[in-house]
Amino acid sequence: MLRVSSTLVIGTVLLSGCQSPQPLLAPVNNPNPIVLPAVESSVINIPIDIDLEVVRSEALKNVPKPLSAGTTTQMLVIANTPLPIESDLIHVVNLRDLRLSVTGQDFVATTQLDFSVDTRMRASFMRVGGVSCGIGEELPKIEFTLPGKLYWTADGDLAVQAGQWQLKWLKPCNITAFKFNVEKLLNLPLIRNKVQSVVNDTIKDSLKDVGLKALLTKTWPQVNAPQQLEKNIWLLLQPEQIGLSDIVGLGRYVKTSVSVTAHPHIVTGDKPQIPLPIMPKPQRLTTTKDGFYLALRGDIGLDVANRLLNEKLANKPFDAGGRQVLINSLKLYGSGDNAVLALRLQKPIDAEIFLLAKPVLNIEKNELHLENVDFALATSSLLAKSANWMLHSTFKDTIAEKARFSFDKDLTETLKDFKDYRQNLGYGATLKAQITRVRPQGVFFTPSEIKAFVVIEGKLGLEVATTTASK
Repeated sequence: MLRVSSTLVIGTVLLSGCQSPQPLLAPVNNPNPIVLPAVESSVINIPIDIDLEVVRSEALKNVPKPLSAGTTTQMLVIANTPLPIESDLIHVVNLRDLRLSVTGQDFVATTQLDFSVDTRMRASFMRVGGVSCGIGEELPKIEFTLPGKLYWTADGDLAVQAGQWQLKWLKPCNITAFKFNVEKLLNLPLIRNKVQSVVNDTIKDSLKDVGLKALLTKTWPQVNAPQQLEKNIWLLLQPEQIGLSDIVGLGRYVKTSVSVTAHPHIVTGDKPQIPLPIMPKPQRLTTTKDGFYLALRGDIGLDVANRLLNEKLANKPFDAGGRQVLINSLKLYGSGDNAVLALRLQKPIDAEIFLLAKPVLNIEKNELHLENVDFALATSSLLAKSANWMLHSTFKDTIAEKARFSFDKDLTETLKDFKDYRQNLGYGATLKAQITRVRPQGVFFTPSEIKAFVVIEGKLGLEVATTTASK
């Protein structure tokens, strides 16, 4: 009895040692839904530098010639006599020079005008004619000075809030034959208002040509158009708001800037058809932040990832803590918050085990690897009974080191494109991006893919070519 019992016990122990462990229940392929972090708004800065010599040149080129001309009728009095005579006064005014300057927001336009005045008597009993000023002699000259404030209009144009004109005689006009004031003649409401209106309108039109509205009206379609980065990869800027900064005058030059708030993102596939949105009305700039933020997504199918992992690890024996390990096959997928690596071992035991880890994307190497690798609870219990040494060896570290593969090449190429991104928008405007850093936002699983998200941080500006008039 005892001999038979001993034989049975020894046989049972040997048999149990040769059998494979009971299969473990695999973690389900059911990753948590992707919740992406919010990406900050981007600010595209558009510096505006205005050379007032350019404005002056345009104003002088476009001003009407003569600036003002006309005939008025007055009752004139001959010198030293009380006798009034109805007379026609013919005047011609030409704008000869214009000087512009801005200090802070204080604007000053100084115009030099010359003019002539001729008289025609209507009295039949007297023959007095040819009494004139600036006819056949050096023209009299006056200087008009217009002080004011340079400001943004509601539509985003630079304009002048005019103050009171000031008049100064540079070369007086003296007509002694009649008792009338030439200055009064030139200050008549009709003539004065016309001169002021022409000068004001010319300055405003010139400023509009170099202002924000003119620039954005020209470039708005290009700013909203998809910009190609790589084949089938498109950048959409999606501008939303326009902010105006303070105006700073430095004499000849005026400096200011416009900030366009946008939410850029990347799309893939055929060129998207984007309807052109209405350009928003500019608003006063309430923030001085300056940054460009763009979320990029890379993805790779789990079938591709697992093929790459199997090519690297399957059926290739390796040493772990002095023991040989041979993996028949492996499978990577997501479950809850974890990455699951299912290993079908042939050595040191014939079993399928499961490791949990955190997937991490190395941006510089464009490589996905695993961190915080550890055995699933059921696997730890199994190994404690059948291969306890694996729990305390370098096996997990070796797996973490070897389980690496290249990620989405499109993501790498897109990041390279943004290292020094320039896009000509036409009309002398160039969109320019500079990356300061790339922040990985995480790696996420779907039942069939691995997705990685990164955020580009940097500067995005619109360089505008300006023409400087010579002095």
